Amino acid sequence: MKSNTVPLSHSAYLSIRSAIVSLAIEPGSFLLDRDVADLVGASRTPVREALARLEVEGWLESVPRKGYRVRLIDFAELPEVSEMIASLEAAAATRLAKAPNAVVFSVLRELNEQLVIGLEHGNPDEFILIDDRFHQVLLGDAAHYPLSGGVYSLLIDQLHRARLLLPPTGAEQDHHVNEHRLLILSMELGDSQAASLLSRSHRMRIVERLSSLTVQAREAEETADTGHVVVPRPKPRLSLRRGRETHQES
Repeated sequence: MKSNTVPLSHSAYLSIRSAIVSLAIEPGSFLLDRDVADLVGASRTPVREALARLEVEGWLESVPRKGYRVRLIDFAELPEVSEMIASLEAAAATRLAKAPNAVVFSVLRELNEQLVIGLEHGNPDEFILIDDRFHQVLLGDAAHYPLSGGVYSLLIDQLHRARLLLPPTGAEQDHHVNEHRLLILSMELGDSQAASLLSRSHRMRIVERLSSLTVQAREAEETADTGHVVVPRPKPRLSLRRGRETHQES
């Protein structure tokens, strides 16, 4: 009889990856298997397997005699990451326009209304999380296929981390919601060309904003001659290192 028990290594992998994506573990943090084992409640063997898997996926990098370090966010990678995401989502929008699905449209509208509520509450982290759900629903069955779903999940999580670090303003969130409305309408009307173009431009606008902010940060760095790229920092978050709270400079 097949067991439904999730292997400890996979459970540890999911916990660590979730903490990295949410910035609970900050970029640049060092992870030792013994510390992680204590926090996830597993022995060091499955934790080592989880850390090795995360390294292969590009979340961690191995540092001799220091364990693993959470990779910094490479904003230079984001245009390529977003282009791949945009291609998958544009294809999904085209499919929905050619074969309209009232149930999917209803779910998309409900999620978009949740984004409006999140906007009113002024919580950009929650806004980004719900926005990811919106796009996963848009992707449809492809999000659950082993290959396309796995690739999409890795890509969307990489972008998610960058968006948390440089969250959108209220005005940008409002524009985002309106673009969703136009996308849903184009798919309901069966306009596959408009749906594809709206989906792609919507996704690429996000990375264009992030790229613009990083360029501004580099220009500020050159002006100040500090030797570091100055970007807005996330709020204090919990580190996996023995559960200590880590504070970043504001």
